[in-house]
Amino acid sequence: MSNQLEPTTSINSLKKESEIHVDPSEVKDVQGNSEFYETVTTAPLSPWSKTSFQLYAILLVAALNATASGFDGSIFSSINAMDQYKKYFHHQETGKSTGIIFMIYTIGNMVGSLFTGPICDHFGRRAGMGVGSILIGAAAIVLTAAKNDSYLLGGRFLLGFGISIGTSSAPTYALELAPPQWRARIVGFYNTFYYTGSILSTGVAYASNKHQGELAFRLPLGLQLMPPALILSGVFFIPESPRWLTARGKKEQAAQILAKYHGGGNMDHPLVQLEIKEFEESIQVKEAQSVWNYYDLVNTRNQRWRMLMNAFMSFFAQLSGNSVLTYFLPNMYTKLGITSTDRRLLLTFANSIVSCTGAVAGSATNDMVGRRTKLWIGSIVLACLFAAVTGFSSQFDMGKAHVSSAFSNGGVAFIFLFGCAYSFIYTPLTATYCAEVLANHTRAKGMGVHVIMSNCANLYNTYVTSIALESIGYKYYFLFVALNLFYAVMWYFFGVETRGRTLEELDSVFDAKWPPRAALKKAAMVKREDGQLEGL
Repeated sequence: MSNQLEPTTSINSLKKESEIHVDPSEVKDVQGNSEFYETVTTAPLSPWSKTSFQLYAILLVAALNATASGFDGSIFSSINAMDQYKKYFHHQETGKSTGIIFMIYTIGNMVGSLFTGPICDHFGRRAGMGVGSILIGAAAIVLTAAKNDSYLLGGRFLLGFGISIGTSSAPTYALELAPPQWRARIVGFYNTFYYTGSILSTGVAYASNKHQGELAFRLPLGLQLMPPALILSGVFFIPESPRWLTARGKKEQAAQILAKYHGGGNMDHPLVQLEIKEFEESIQVKEAQSVWNYYDLVNTRNQRWRMLMNAFMSFFAQLSGNSVLTYFLPNMYTKLGITSTDRRLLLTFANSIVSCTGAVAGSATNDMVGRRTKLWIGSIVLACLFAAVTGFSSQFDMGKAHVSSAFSNGGVAFIFLFGCAYSFIYTPLTATYCAEVLANHTRAKGMGVHVIMSNCANLYNTYVTSIALESIGYKYYFLFVALNLFYAVMWYFFGVETRGRTLEELDSVFDAKWPPRAALKKAAMVKREDGQLEGL
């Protein structure tokens, strides 16, 4: 017996029946491609079937790459505030030496991203996740055993190298394996797993800070081994991306995977047939020497528009002010008059939980709200929230002997709100949107370039921010208020909506004279008594 609902009628027969009578009250406009909506409503997938739960377990392996990224991205923010760490390595919480320790991770990310495309395109998406996990594990061992800055620099570089490969291949894998109607939610929830790592690392750091010796910072560093160990164990048991298999000429194997996880075991399922047809029409099999050829990313107008959207997300998501929270959150609390290390670590831990809540809500509403709308309105919200943080922080930088605790608490509240709002807007979309806007044959390399661009922004974030916070304090926040307002304008006028289409159907959008307008066109659909949608 099939684990999913079987199709009871064909799309063509639905069209013939609908020609008899169309009730105007049942006609609705939907954003996207009519064939997409016809197909996914003809035979809907059951999210509670045995096969669906198997799919969730498979995608969990990919999501653990986000957990590793969250753990590694947050751990040094907490450790950097520990007196035990600063005393052992003779560091300050801000300044040039701290900036270099943070920055070397970003450099490792950038170098590693150059290898992402070749590894994922030549050996497969699973290989990318496996290689990344091995490098992350090796880096965790070096950092845990660190005796001086040389260990820290080497370990952080290797860590960034591994993270870049894992976090480029994993969302690509999740996007290509997910059923198209679940795509935004599944890949959105993938990025939400960043906070499982963040919560774990900040929670452990808060608890271990009570130990007065080296264990305070070595225990959290040692726990970095957990996510890559689980990933490496899992990649041997999960199927390869069906799009990658099709591109390599393994069409039958790809079709079997699609039938099992998108059609409940039915090879004739309308969605499976649509995907197989589109794979064969759009996937371009490249020669071996083209693995290192990145010109494909910009060689046509279609591709240049795709890369522009990729660049928007890569830079805007990293330069919205979130980096200050990621790397220097304890220092932000200091700017609000909170000097206790224990309380700052506790607030950092609590902020991870609040941000995780925002990310879960954002993932659940990706399709409901739409990418472009969420991004341009969200950018205005972020600008307002960061302006509030700036206002409260200014009260502690005016030479006053005593400042009411209400200002401190107000500043903390708006930091929490900013983290929650950022997680609602950008966390579910960063990997989703970048992978969606890239064409099938350039997706792996394009995600590698996404990592490079993101880390170009992070080079600024990690090094310049450390110096700027030490030199001009809260005044530095004004930069992010202005940037978020600029992003709102850019997303509104140039943002390309991607919901309501399969990945292959986005070609027609990017081929249009003005893709932002073409993406917003709606298709007239009629809703039948059985709930199925049909194009008029």
